[in-house]
Amino acid sequence: MWCILVVMLVLRLALGQQVESGCEDWYKEPRSSNDVCCNRCKPGNRLVNHCGADPKALCEVCENGTYITDGNQKMCQRCRVCTAPMRVKQACTFSSDTVCECDQGLRCGDDQCSYCIQECGKGEEPSDKRGCRPCPEGTFNSEIHHVCVKWSSSCSSPDQKIIAQGTAVSDIVCGPKDDPKPITPAAKPTKIQPDSIDISPWTTMGIAIICAFLILFIAMILITGIVCKNGEKLKTAPEHEKAPLGWMQTPESEQCSYCSPQEEEGSSSDLSLVSVDKPFELVV
Repeated sequence: MWCILVVMLVLRLALGQQVESGCEDWYKEPRSSNDVCCNRCKPGNRLVNHCGADPKALCEVCENGTYITDGNQKMCQRCRVCTAPMRVKQACTFSSDTVCECDQGLRCGDDQCSYCIQECGKGEEPSDKRGCRPCPEGTFNSEIHHVCVKWSSSCSSPDQKIIAQGTAVSDIVCGPKDDPKPITPAAKPTKIQPDSIDISPWTTMGIAIICAFLILFIAMILITGIVCKNGEKLKTAPEHEKAPLGWMQTPESEQCSYCSPQEEEGSSSDLSLVSVDKPFELVV
C-alpha cells in the first residue's frame, strides 16, 4: 500500500513540473484600472483570488495527492486510492482522479468502479448479492456477464422446425422440416446425336404400309393352306365310312397281283361272309 502511494507521489512531482500555474481566462476589472479578474484557472490549478493585479497570482497548482476538474473551484480533491481487489488502471493527475479496475475474474459494480463483483460466465447471470446464479429453466446466456434471456418459441423461417431444445448457453436449434417442398427436377441435358440421315414422315409411313401388306399376305397364305388341308380330310372321310365292315377296297392292280382261282376266291368270300354275318360261330 505504501509503495503505491510513493509511486503516485513521484509521478505527481514529475507531472507537477509540467503544469503551468495561473489564470487561463481573465478580464479587466472595469472599476479598477490595474486589476484583472479570472473566470477559469489553468488545468490542475485552483482559484486563489478572483481579482488581482497579476493573472498568474490568481491561481495555483494543486498539492501532491490532490486534483481538480473545475478551473473555477478553490479546493482540490484528494486522489482516490485503489484497494484490493482493485488495482490502478490510470494514475491520478492534477486535473483527473485515479481510475481503478478489478482483478482478473471480477468486474466493476458501477460506472465509478467503487466496488468489484464476480464476473459471470456463459450460462449464468448476475444476482442481487454481487454474485452469479445459473440461468433459470427456459432461458440462456451466451455472453460474459449478461442477463439470461428466454428461448425462442419458434423458428424464424416457416420452412424450419425445432430439432433441439435450448440449453443454458444456447437458444433452440432449427432445421428443415421432414416434408420439404417438392423439388422440380432439372431438365435433362439434350444429348447430341451423331450425324444421321434425316427420315421424312412420308418415308416412315410408306415403310409401315409395306410391312402391313406383307403381314396380311403371309397370313392369307397360312389361312389358305389350313383351309385346303381341312377340305381334303373332309372328302376322304365319307369313302371310308361307306365301305362295309370286313370289306377292304383295294386297287385293281393289287387284286391282279394277288389273283387266285375262282374257287378259292369264292370260298374265301363265303368264309368272309359267314364270319361277317355270324361273328359268334366258329367256321371250320
